[in-house]
Amino acid sequence: MLNKIIPDYYTNKDNIIFYLIFVFFFSLGFVNLFTPFQGAWYNIQHYTRAQLFTDTLIMVAGGTLILAISRIILYYAHKKKPINYLQYFSWMVVEVFFIALMYAIIVRYVVDDARDFSEIFTRAVIFVPTIIVIPTVISHLYISSRYKDERIEELESQQEQAKPVTTPPQDEEFSISEEFSGDEFILDNHLTSSVENQPVEKQSIEEHKPESSPEPSAPPASKIINFFDEKDELQLSLRLDHIYFIESAENYVNVYYRNKENTERFTLRSSLKKQQEKLGKYGFIRCHRSYLVNFDNILLLRKDKNGPYLDFGAPNLPQIPVSKTYLDSVTAYFISNSDD
Repeated sequence: MLNKIIPDYYTNKDNIIFYLIFVFFFSLGFVNLFTPFQGAWYNIQHYTRAQLFTDTLIMVAGGTLILAISRIILYYAHKKKPINYLQYFSWMVVEVFFIALMYAIIVRYVVDDARDFSEIFTRAVIFVPTIIVIPTVISHLYISSRYKDERIEELESQQEQAKPVTTPPQDEEFSISEEFSGDEFILDNHLTSSVENQPVEKQSIEEHKPESSPEPSAPPASKIINFFDEKDELQLSLRLDHIYFIESAENYVNVYYRNKENTERFTLRSSLKKQQEKLGKYGFIRCHRSYLVNFDNILLLRKDKNGPYLDFGAPNLPQIPVSKTYLDSVTAYFISNSDD
């Protein structure tokens, strides 16, 4: 469990902003309403409500600033190399350490608390987590719940779109639509009469009749793709149609794929070039120096003010940029595989 990669929505920009805002207001309200650990923080016996609010506002704002800087670093660190749960929990411990250090400095040298700095810092290390943990747990539960609700709505929408269109029952009398020109009927009648006027030889039919019908071959989408690491050890096996794209991450690649109703990511020690050499024959195209995409799962190629990109049509998947280097080959691939 601890070695499992954390979900991407933990480091989503919008979720980080929500987390910081929630922690700020929760901590500020909690400290001012309940004034916990009165003797442990600093001497507040002679503080008015206004003084308490001012001091706690400064401290909570400082702690939130530290969290903001930490989460920005976490965002880019996770994007560069995926972080597991153990690393994530360790990261939060470091955040608590720096918040406690900030608190001890303010109390000792700004508020001018007479206690020794080590005593203030030790107490802060004990008490800061009790305030940070509660909003952190609540915000993470809310973010996870909201993500699951969005996935359920997406699946319900896909099921509605996948429902077969039922045509209304036709009248027993033959009817011709307004768009019907009559050419189809004439052509069909001509073919029928031509066949009826030609003699049919039983022997010729039997000669052309195949001895046995060939077994239908499995569609390419059902093909299993095996992913090996740099030591040629099998790490992951997926159906071809379940793979969305592969992202380069220095000496690793991130494989994004569909698992039931979720989109998951698997980190593999390999190079994107090696994966391209293996997967090119299965419809994977290189669109960027950092991305290799499964063409069959692409919904559209579009260009806006930020440049061209590929879209999977799924809200939980990012839009994949198309660089100038690969734009011609991507466009040619679309044209060559179109129905025109």
